[in-house]
Amino acid sequence: MKWIYGIKNKLTTSMLLLGVVLVVFFNNLNDRRNSRELRFAFDSIYKDRLLAESYILKLTANLHDLDETCAGSRGGNFTLTEEKLAEIEALNQLYRQTELTEKESEYFNHYTALTDKINRQMKTSNFETAGQSINEALSDLESLSEIQVKEAEMIMLKTDKMFNLGSIFSQFEMGVIIIIGLLIQVLLFASKTLQFNKSNPDSRLN
Repeated sequence: MKWIYGIKNKLTTSMLLLGVVLVVFFNNLNDRRNSRELRFAFDSIYKDRLLAESYILKLTANLHDLDETCAGSRGGNFTLTEEKLAEIEALNQLYRQTELTEKESEYFNHYTALTDKINRQMKTSNFETAGQSINEALSDLESLSEIQVKEAEMIMLKTDKMFNLGSIFSQFEMGVIIIIGLLIQVLLFASKTLQFNKSNPDSRLN
């Protein structure tokens, strides 16, 4: 019956080794998935949040320049005013290409409606009402900026969770491999002991 015990040991060892391979395989798949999600998260932070925030800063500066023109109740340098309006329109188009949340889209649509109004008001020298529209637009930009911060924080929390889960899974993988390794050692030791006893029958009979 010892040969049956030896076969069971081999089968058990093979299953344990297969278990190691499966654990490593699934951990590799998990790492790949996390890598893709992290890459997407970092791209989103850069393209949809940092770039959007840079657009907001430039738009805010341009609107403040226009507001100074309105405060003086003069047309000022009309060419410069047209350049500022054109730059605002170009930045609006760039901002629209970023990923907008539902709330962000609401603020941005309201803001762009205001900038269209500002464009008409500045070109018709309606500086008083243009100043009021500019203040409203600046308020929208402030709200949009707050959204960028909140969305970036949410993305960072998501990446932190992925890192934590990845660390836990790696620790679990290491623990399973260690346990399986110990079991294999026990089985190998038992197999060697069995072989030794089989090759050395009771020496006390001599």
